[in-house]
Amino acid sequence: MSLIDRFYEGVADLVIARPAQVLLVMVLLFLASFAVMSNLTMESGDDIYLSANDPSMIWYKTYTKDYSGEKIVLLYITTPKPLDFSVLYDLQILEKELNRIPGVIGTQTIADVIANANGGILPRTNAQIKAIFEQLPESDQEELVPDDLHTLGMITAEGDPTSILDPIQSVIENADLPPGTNIEISGTDAFNEQMLDNMTKQIVVLILGAFSLMFVALFILFGSVRYRLLPLLFVLIGMVYLFGFLGLMRISINIGAIGGFPVLLGLGIDYAVQFQSRLNDELLVSPLKEAVRTTICNTGYAVLNAMIATALGFIVLFITPLPILTGFTQTAIVGIICAYGATLFGFPALALLINYQPKVSSSGGLSFFDTYNNFLSGLALRIAKSPVILLVVVLMLAGIGLAVDDSIAIDTTMDSMVPPDMPAKVVMDKVTNLLGSQTPVELLITAPDVTNLDSVKWMDRYGVFISEVYPDKIIGVTGIPSLVRTYNNGTIPNSQTELNNVLASIPADEKDKYIAGITSSLMELETVSLTSQQSSQMRKVILDTTDWVEPPPGLSVRTTGEFELNAITLDYIEYYKPLMTILAFIMIFLFLIIAYRHIVSAAPLFPIICVVGWNAVVMWIFSIDYTFITASLGAITIGVSSEYTILMMERYLEEKKNTPDPNEAIQKSVQKIGASITVSGLVTAFGFSALLLSSFPIIANFGIMTVIAVVFSLIGAIVIMPAILSIMGRFEERIMKRKS
Repeated sequence: MSLIDRFYEGVADLVIARPAQVLLVMVLLFLASFAVMSNLTMESGDDIYLSANDPSMIWYKTYTKDYSGEKIVLLYITTPKPLDFSVLYDLQILEKELNRIPGVIGTQTIADVIANANGGILPRTNAQIKAIFEQLPESDQEELVPDDLHTLGMITAEGDPTSILDPIQSVIENADLPPGTNIEISGTDAFNEQMLDNMTKQIVVLILGAFSLMFVALFILFGSVRYRLLPLLFVLIGMVYLFGFLGLMRISINIGAIGGFPVLLGLGIDYAVQFQSRLNDELLVSPLKEAVRTTICNTGYAVLNAMIATALGFIVLFITPLPILTGFTQTAIVGIICAYGATLFGFPALALLINYQPKVSSSGGLSFFDTYNNFLSGLALRIAKSPVILLVVVLMLAGIGLAVDDSIAIDTTMDSMVPPDMPAKVVMDKVTNLLGSQTPVELLITAPDVTNLDSVKWMDRYGVFISEVYPDKIIGVTGIPSLVRTYNNGTIPNSQTELNNVLASIPADEKDKYIAGITSSLMELETVSLTSQQSSQMRKVILDTTDWVEPPPGLSVRTTGEFELNAITLDYIEYYKPLMTILAFIMIFLFLIIAYRHIVSAAPLFPIICVVGWNAVVMWIFSIDYTFITASLGAITIGVSSEYTILMMERYLEEKKNTPDPNEAIQKSVQKIGASITVSGLVTAFGFSALLLSSFPIIANFGIMTVIAVVFSLIGAIVIMPAILSIMGRFEERIMKRKS
């Protein structure tokens, strides 16, 4: 007896001898998990893009510390007359109230700018206000008053800006503003706070949705057994164990982890359905304790292998530097282990305590599931007798999918991630419509002295050069050169002394936007809205062409900011997406060879290849883009679909011991397990479909594709596996004949 056989025999002995004590331990673990769930934390913001030790993230943190460390909250103000004296006067009063909030270190609105241009006093007439406004630089006019209905302002904060968002909102709500004036808060911090609130709500919505949908699926589909809703109990226990583990280890939950909850619920319900179906079948021919032992030893091992294969498909996601994928992976893997453990120990123990009895058809005839199993077995036998044509057709279709996969677009923008109706997102979209893209191309320039005349002239030349490369995308360039030109009659000085004098005349708050110390400077390329692919392409062009303009010795350029995060994450997805799929195939193939040491070990891979290809065909036909999570769809599909094919292969090998003829073994295995696999697969699909309830596009998009993947996986297990097993069975017979 192997070590693994002894383990499951030991589990069976323990559960049969002490079912009450096993359940008591599970209850105590359940309560302990509840106790540590309060340690759970949520993660959003820029940290979900890249790991902290990624070079792009390190430079991004440097950029935010030097140039946007004091977070900005955007005031979006709409009024019929943005330059009316009454509006500006009330804005000044509002600013005084905002500046009294602890943590606010400064505000800026059009009222400030007009007053400062008038010696610190706000003009009393609209004509004077308009005259002063028209004397402002055109860029300031467009930024502060983009049209006749809107004006924009800023609040500068220190420390954690999220802590002052509520006080700011309270002041705004209580402000005495002219009729028709409305103020909305946006900006990175308001955006992140609302995203966290939405993520918390999503966890509740998705989990309740998954349980509700699985309840319906079990009630409709699992009528062949007693206590058809029992699997939900063990999935719930596994979910609480997962939350307890995450809380105990203080692992933060990000948007990827949220997408993992319905996935692990769907897989967990699958494990419980397999256990209950097998126990019900065994009770028809064996007493309860013997049926429990057979279920634990046979189904326990089969489901373990399926779970390991699923985990191997998921675990390859750890090779990426994308926290969204690693968040999904760690949640899904720990979750399915918790669900498996809860079912392995809990279900047999409870069955013994309640003296579980099989459900027998009262009419004495064939039930629907018996009829369905007989239909599947007949179909499997026909496929097994003529497998080649079917395999050629499905593999050709899969080949088309693999061929078009690279042409499917990848979307890493915020639009693909957050709810479109989230208030901060709505305001940001309004501002984008007014001012253009709010994600400028940030260039972080380092040099021995960025205020050196050669460095400033190079930045000026490069700004002109890159604008000529992208005349339809870059609409403006700002930095030290543009600042110097503003304060030097539109020209760059010809000597270092002149340049130093100009720089000395520029107010410190304006210089600080583009200079940090003496070795660091920032250039901003204002652009139209860019797709992820356009950002990635522009980033490569910028990095490849900086040397063309002959920079002075020691000067280097790096892209940074939100632009860099969008571009580099797309590059990572393009690189790791095929790598994850290939690595998942290799890992599962090696696992199957090691676990089974049989010629049919590779059989599950053929349906999996088909499912991966079919998924790509669906995405291509319906123009579904890849996102952060669906970029891992190949590896995830391999993990999920391997379960059904492995369960089918397991039952085939079990029947093969008693039935030498491969086709007969295929027919019997499908007849005995086809219905349970169909039920568990459909229940799993119902659980996954809870993802469609999400208001986050990235999660809903993932939900569509995982449901499709599960349906394809069922087809692969029930239709394609008989064909593959038939061919491999014939091949095995030939080998045995040659040996004999």
